[in-house]
Amino acid sequence: MYIGSQNQLKAYDQYLMDHGYSIYELIDKASDCLKSHFKVYDHIGLLVGPGNNGADALSLGIKLSNMGKDVKLYYVGDHHKFSPGNQFYFDMCENNNISLIQLNEGSLASFQESLQDFEVIGDGFFGFGLNSAPRGLYATIIALINSHFDGDVLAIDIPTGLNCNTGQPYANTLYATKTIALSALKEGFLNPDSTTFTGEVIVEELAIDNPFEEAGLLRYFAIDDAKRMLKKRKYDGYKNYYGVDLLVAGSAQYKGAALLAAKGAIASGAGILHVSTAKEVADLLPLYLPEAISEVRPNNLSHEMLKKFDAICIGPGLGLDMDAYHCFLDVIEHTDCPLIIDADALTILSNNIDLLDRQKRPVILTPHLGEFRRLCAFSNDDDLMEVAVSFAKEHHCILVLKGPHTIVTDGQHSYRNASGNKAMAVGGMGDTLAGIMTAFLGSHYQAIEAAMLAVFVHGFAGDLVAQENYTVLPEALSKVIPHAMYLIEEQ
Repeated sequence: MYIGSQNQLKAYDQYLMDHGYSIYELIDKASDCLKSHFKVYDHIGLLVGPGNNGADALSLGIKLSNMGKDVKLYYVGDHHKFSPGNQFYFDMCENNNISLIQLNEGSLASFQESLQDFEVIGDGFFGFGLNSAPRGLYATIIALINSHFDGDVLAIDIPTGLNCNTGQPYANTLYATKTIALSALKEGFLNPDSTTFTGEVIVEELAIDNPFEEAGLLRYFAIDDAKRMLKKRKYDGYKNYYGVDLLVAGSAQYKGAALLAAKGAIASGAGILHVSTAKEVADLLPLYLPEAISEVRPNNLSHEMLKKFDAICIGPGLGLDMDAYHCFLDVIEHTDCPLIIDADALTILSNNIDLLDRQKRPVILTPHLGEFRRLCAFSNDDDLMEVAVSFAKEHHCILVLKGPHTIVTDGQHSYRNASGNKAMAVGGMGDTLAGIMTAFLGSHYQAIEAAMLAVFVHGFAGDLVAQENYTVLPEALSKVIPHAMYLIEEQ
């Protein structure tokens, strides 16, 4: 399944037309997808807007009428001003004597009475391109349906009045019982509040050779994807096989960060884990996590030692003093294994971004939104997914932009995460994620796989804990990681 913002969905449609698909073919294929959801009803009302969303409704009306269904199509305004695709199917409806009814102020009372005749209303007024509240007759018609219709409302692609990017409703948004999203999930549907208006969401991919990623859409990474990616443990596997990893984490001020990251790594199957940390943390680590090997920084970070690791993560609780800066330079300049840059190390990197551009190995950055703003200047009006993809492409890195439905991208392949919940908004959660990612990165996963799988496992474990808890603590999450991975494998 794929997902896109308004701009990405527009670009996707344009990409298809630039590569040989006419708008008429796309409308026809969309109505084929819609038909299976409407054919269970006998008495159907379809709302026809002026654009291609309305054209989908018109094409659908023709097919349902040919099946012997009682279909009435309602439109507002002068249909001669509708989009070319819309006019084409409007003419087909007229030629096939399908009922087309123009709504105006004088016909609203009759329309309200006719609502009782329908089992279902199909919403084809406006699609994902809507950027303001429905006005005039559209608003009045929506209000009538919301207040006087008791049957099912099926939204074509997106309910009229719902913002595609945010999932927030404009005034006069139609309430749907089901939304049939065409081609891809809409970005705004990730907002849990949007379900009030979308009802059940079903994604229907058009029956074409869908070039989703080439056209800029992101894969919505769910449990089936995680199952395909998660490697089975080898019967003859040994600890070195599953990675000799290094966490450079923790300081006198932030003792817990190193411990949380280390617990995440061990729980996720890291073979051998070294933790290079401040003395105050190194003394405590064996007491709380005897599986990890603690070493005092900076004495243990010889250039020779740094070369023996399969994966390195630097940053959780590292601090921002000169010792942290020199430690960061040692790691980024004297190692060549896959690297995760997290937390404080991202702040150091933001003032030395040229160091990132010189890297020849896989590098994963794991900022939250505030940290990303230090790495990359952008405004609130910018499409965040587009900014993330552009940054990863420019700097040849893998970006894990943490937040609700975390974005993971290498500039070519991009994902939104399906797991996780609001109960996970707790300090230390990012440290745990960094540890999980380190374990995967050191054990035979490609860097983009390690990043995406870690993000999903982290969120999925959080979902398990949240089933019986108001908040999810990082330590509680780490304890269920092995079980979460088992459930994914058995899915």
